[in-house]
Amino acid sequence: MNPKALAVALTFAFTATILGQESTPPKETPRSDAVRKLTKRERKEALSRLDERHRDFTSDVAPIILPAELDLFLALESASDRDTFVDEFWRRRDHHGRAHGKFREIYYQRLALAKKMFKQIGSDRAKMFLLHGPPDDVLRSTCARVQPLEIWKYIQLPGLGTNVRLLFYKPRNAADFRLWNPVGGTGALSDLFTAEAIAPAEQPMARSRGEASRESVSTPFSNITRIQLECADGNEIMMAVTQMIQSRVDLLKLFAPPELEAEDVRSIMSSVVIANPNATKLTAEFSVRYPAKDGSRTGVQMMLLVPRAELSPAAVGESEVYTIDVSGEVLKDGQLWEKYRYRFDFPGDVQAEKLPIVIDRLLRPNEYLSRVKVTDANTGAEAVVEQVLDVPEIFETEPIAELIAEDARSSRESVGGTPAAPQPEPVETKEPRLRIVPPREDPVTGVQTIQTQIAGHGIKAVEFWMDGRKLAVRRSEPFALDFDFGEVPQMRRIRAIGLDVRDKPLTGDELALNDGTDPFRIRIASPRFAPRLEGMTRVELDVSVPDGDQLDAVELYWNETRMATLFDEPFVQTVDIPKSEGPGYLRAVARLKDEAAPPVEDVVMVNTPAYMEELNVHLIELPTTVLIDGKPSDKLTDKAFRILDEGKPVTIAKFDYVRDLPLSIGMAIDSSGSMQLRMAEAQKAGAQFFEKVMRKGDKAFVVAFDAEPRMMQKWSPKTSDVHAALARVRPEDRTALYDAIVYALYNFHGVRGQKALIVISDGKDTASKFTYDQALEYARRTNVPVYAIGIGIRPSDVDVRAKLDRICRETGGSTYYIQQARDLQKVYDDIQSELRSQYILGFYPSPDIKAGGKWRELTVESSEGKVKTVKGYFP
Repeated sequence: MNPKALAVALTFAFTATILGQESTPPKETPRSDAVRKLTKRERKEALSRLDERHRDFTSDVAPIILPAELDLFLALESASDRDTFVDEFWRRRDHHGRAHGKFREIYYQRLALAKKMFKQIGSDRAKMFLLHGPPDDVLRSTCARVQPLEIWKYIQLPGLGTNVRLLFYKPRNAADFRLWNPVGGTGALSDLFTAEAIAPAEQPMARSRGEASRESVSTPFSNITRIQLECADGNEIMMAVTQMIQSRVDLLKLFAPPELEAEDVRSIMSSVVIANPNATKLTAEFSVRYPAKDGSRTGVQMMLLVPRAELSPAAVGESEVYTIDVSGEVLKDGQLWEKYRYRFDFPGDVQAEKLPIVIDRLLRPNEYLSRVKVTDANTGAEAVVEQVLDVPEIFETEPIAELIAEDARSSRESVGGTPAAPQPEPVETKEPRLRIVPPREDPVTGVQTIQTQIAGHGIKAVEFWMDGRKLAVRRSEPFALDFDFGEVPQMRRIRAIGLDVRDKPLTGDELALNDGTDPFRIRIASPRFAPRLEGMTRVELDVSVPDGDQLDAVELYWNETRMATLFDEPFVQTVDIPKSEGPGYLRAVARLKDEAAPPVEDVVMVNTPAYMEELNVHLIELPTTVLIDGKPSDKLTDKAFRILDEGKPVTIAKFDYVRDLPLSIGMAIDSSGSMQLRMAEAQKAGAQFFEKVMRKGDKAFVVAFDAEPRMMQKWSPKTSDVHAALARVRPEDRTALYDAIVYALYNFHGVRGQKALIVISDGKDTASKFTYDQALEYARRTNVPVYAIGIGIRPSDVDVRAKLDRICRETGGSTYYIQQARDLQKVYDDIQSELRSQYILGFYPSPDIKAGGKWRELTVESSEGKVKTVKGYFP
């Protein structure tokens, strides 16, 4: 490094500092009003009252915990609340991007080493070690012109980039090293020198005051230049000093834990049951009942009645809403058993004098302590209620065989590894219940026996329906029926209705079959059928969340009025359904914390006949690409398009141009023996495709097929999962191409947004159970564009090419024929270009076109270029 150039650079940087730019650290983030700042004495007294493990926690995390966090932790009232805080503490640091969910484990490993390596874990070097791990290299300077120095080198450091150097020095008369702080003008450089190095140079008497002043300012730079020339490690010291000056603002954040925002405080406070001493107190009447059984667990229904006069509604548009937040915990033997959080909404015109807050939980028979806090979300008024729960065992007079077996197993188990506590007296329930037993196969085809499970009193017959059509009534046990689900998987909706002795409907269940494998979904499990429903109604929800994602909340609606918001399992809620003459509906909506993921929902009609006549108002959507000179166009309007349904023009009801929507991509890769020589290149090209294409919000799956298709990786948003699946593909056996197309397309049922299936194969089908016609019909029904890539398929293989071409053409995809797997990359570029840039056209079929009819051909024409879209639809 040129000494003169370095001196100029240092002078420039420090001139900015001296003039006041970036001369002070950022202001401390204001403490949230929800956390009261404790005095040193209050902290000391609160720490002394902690149990040993929580006192150890505060000691262990002292280098990284914020003062506001410590005050909040010390304000909590119970050990279970502090356990919740500890989990939240580590979760926030994981989400800060430090260790991908493992920072807690890593931190304690580093802590054990830090206690051996450093005098104090609160020192700068120890904190650096704890937060960012050991350096990749350490240089210890022995130069006499500088204080004892250590230069820590990191190949990469979050916030500072790559090849980072950090300079630690030991100040005069200090016991430990400090991280050098360049934000301090020329004095910061002087901190690095020994006393001899900064001794005043002899100055000629003839110099003017201005010259002497300039010399005094430049002295640190003169000294540091001499260090570079005279010290064996001078270049390293200069590089570290220069780099830290350039990064002087980012260095201020090096030890900063994640800021404790007001939202973080609210999140922590909403998940623990702690009374706010300054809050207005609410009155809450508590009662509990045990209405049902779920396997070996008992349904616990707690109700709190809160006087409406003590609550304040909030204005939402032209209406008013009472909103009550609930946080609760269940303790067993003084230890946290489970915790939960809800939100309840009541319309402002509600007439009840007391608003019912109903909490449904599932607990094994035993004794527990319930702690519940209800808070008026609009005023902060609250009530905290503690109550002992003596949970009984529920006995059903007509028990289901599987439930009896589970109860027998659970009775032999011990809770928490200790002998089971004496159980309360059993409670008998006569409530009629009916459940459809899901088939073991997925997808379901052919003739299958659908069985039901009956419990309680009153059910004398079961009525079976499929897709809105009544099939049969069974009047004796076993209540089961053989269903014909067809040769290829189709989405089917089956319903079973329990009838009393007069054939009056009592209860029922409904099940959707062959609805795909999308991992994010919600289902209203009960009630699925209700001939007459009003008053307090128990609603059970099934929620499936993709691996690696977190559920944000589940909302439950009656018609369009939100009744409750659930944050924790089990998703069971009792709601008050108002009396009404006509039909209504329950709607459940689930949302992920990932904002890019769209919500999912389920709807159940109630207070209706067994089935009402359905009108065909289904919008037919056509993802469409227009190619001009071989490239997708994005400049067209709806006037440039015409849709023909069986040759007759229809009105375009929807027109959008979409770019960069989340993609859902499936890849079916041929793993038959003939792919042996091409497999390595195909795997590499497939990995490159997903690496290049997948972005935040996208997801993909991988199917390999030889004599039969196999799921190598279910739906996942992670590129690493898809790569690992491709790496596991091994070529062997024959080629079941048509089975692979059906099996892969099945996974798209229920998936929204932009979709595509990519099929890679080198030959004709030799082993499928499904015929080509069946695979073609299934591809038409799923409405997913298929992109087939034929590797080494000769032009003379006319039949093979014709069949692939037709499947792709009629679904809006394309076929590509290449000779070598290395040619796949250009194909992938073309596919991505199409999928990321499409028009969405939509129309409503004519009212005289009945659902369930035959395939109808579609033509989409454009005045500007070549159109690619689906070639028809099933009404």
